[in-house]
Amino acid sequence: MKNNHKSRLYMSKVMVSISHINFEQIESAIEILRDARKTNSTVFIVGNGGSAATASHFANDLLKMCGIRALSIPDMTSVVLAYGNDEGWKYQFVDPISKLYNSGDVLVAISCSGNSENVVSCTEFIKEPIIVMTGNDDKCKLAKVNAGAIIYTDSDDITIQESLHSVVCHTIARILSYEV
Repeated sequence: MKNNHKSRLYMSKVMVSISHINFEQIESAIEILRDARKTNSTVFIVGNGGSAATASHFANDLLKMCGIRALSIPDMTSVVLAYGNDEGWKYQFVDPISKLYNSGDVLVAISCSGNSENVVSCTEFIKEPIIVMTGNDDKCKLAKVNAGAIIYTDSDDITIQESLHSVVCHTIARILSYEV
């Protein structure tokens, strides 16, 4: 019985957090990605840890379901490790992006803390269009980025933040997939 109560409590917290997401920001992200598809631009997605897994999954959904050129930079394991080792971890994502980038390409930056240097450095290279998914702290570095869409979660719990980022990615992909 205890686990049943705990799982219900956790899910209720997720549902409350979902209800606080700014859906106008999701619509802005959809529009940015819709434009990327129209112009055949590449969407680069970055994140660490659980956010790297979300980046990988989102890139898969954008490419397969939505017909959008998408690449999860953390999935380029040997490349990002080589850059991290040789140039410094701050540059492990931005250095490969700088070799692949074309004008008009899009960045999706996912970071629960909003302060991951290797994610933030990408926003210094790709100035726009940028989509940010971050935690609830509007004082984080990613909150200061001039992004076309910033999607916050209102929870301090990183597992809820990661769950919501996944839900947001699925929502975006589902809407865009209807247009293919």
